[in-house]
Amino acid sequence: MSKVLKFGGTSVGSAENMKKVAQIVLQEKATITVLSAMSGTTDALVKISASAKSGDKAQIEELLTMLSDKYTTCIDGLLENSVSEAKAKMNGAFETIRNASANYQDYKSERVIISQGELLTSAIFTMYLKEQGVNAILLNAPDFVVTNEDGKVDTCGLKEKLVQLVSDKNATYVTQGFICTNYKGDIDNLGRGGSDYSAALMGAAIEAKEVQIWTDIDGMHNNDPRFVENTHPIRHMSFDEAAELAYFGAKIIHPATIAPCKEHGIPVLLKNTMDPAAPGTTISNREDNEANSFHAVAAKDGITVIRIHSARMLMAYGFLRKVFEIFEEHKTPIDMITTSEVSVSLTVDNPEHLDKIEKELCELGNIEIERDNSIVCIVGHLDHKDVGLAAKVLDSIKDIPIKMISYGASHRSLAMLINTKDKQHTLQSLNDKLF
Repeated sequence: MSKVLKFGGTSVGSAENMKKVAQIVLQEKATITVLSAMSGTTDALVKISASAKSGDKAQIEELLTMLSDKYTTCIDGLLENSVSEAKAKMNGAFETIRNASANYQDYKSERVIISQGELLTSAIFTMYLKEQGVNAILLNAPDFVVTNEDGKVDTCGLKEKLVQLVSDKNATYVTQGFICTNYKGDIDNLGRGGSDYSAALMGAAIEAKEVQIWTDIDGMHNNDPRFVENTHPIRHMSFDEAAELAYFGAKIIHPATIAPCKEHGIPVLLKNTMDPAAPGTTISNREDNEANSFHAVAAKDGITVIRIHSARMLMAYGFLRKVFEIFEEHKTPIDMITTSEVSVSLTVDNPEHLDKIEKELCELGNIEIERDNSIVCIVGHLDHKDVGLAAKVLDSIKDIPIKMISYGASHRSLAMLINTKDKQHTLQSLNDKLF
């Protein structure tokens, strides 16, 4: 049975953890193992890129020294016969970073710098597997994960190339998550959390029987354990519910991960590297009809609300089309939207083009922009025929100001916009009253 296993940065964050990962890979008989960079690496590389842009050479060297100490400690604690080879690989990666920093070209150089974490971590881990007598083969993900001009992965090309690359049934393949090649032929990435998406795409490409996402948490919880007391793991969840939770802030899985696996009917297991025996969470097409109406809660920060007031909306058609076209032009997705006779309120989580969007929206009416908001999403079996579900939600947070509500678009969720300063109180209240 073919399996794709993905391990996050904490899972490969030390020599000891890498040894645990190797045991899991062998026990699960993974076909492809997808690795993130060692924990803390990507953050450091992002800072190096920023320092290169500003010309701060001293900061670059300070960060490289920190990374050198981190990886040297890992190599010395992990490898026996391949120490020199691994350190040469590390020094080569750091030289690539220095060269890209010295000849910084914004986006292109930044992507080269950031990619080195996954490339180096996967190379070191493959060396360890080989020392353990495993027929381990390192694959270069940018050779087969390629995006088009819109940033979408060419899934047909991925399938064709990857099936050929993993043809040896007796081999254990290791590759990188997150990184890819863009349509210009330059190294790029799929965005933060993109390693999960990489694993899902590879699982779909080889028609895997299972995709496993390994982190340092025992599966998906019914609420965010970082902010809320008395949460509990959910043992089973449908693809649709998981997609809603991931999109609205559940950190354990990347939102894009769900679609490829749902399309191909591949179950996704969320497991804990630190406690492999724990059952974790299984995400599949199976509906859990025995679950409570309220299944889980997630929150998404960094939300900006935009309100458009215009008398031209009254009894008019085509107004919303003009609004949506502006957001489409600037490639900015909308999270929530509510309308009345003469106004429309909507939210976005990407403020990159907000100034240009605001300028164009001003031609349609008066604009009001408000930052520092969060979307709280309650997911479960929220059938439109059920009585009192919305009332229970609102009653549980009756002391919290609510700015927007989205309910009725599906049978899966109820979403609310609140001020971020009220998030923790909101999550705890929902947890106490609904579960």
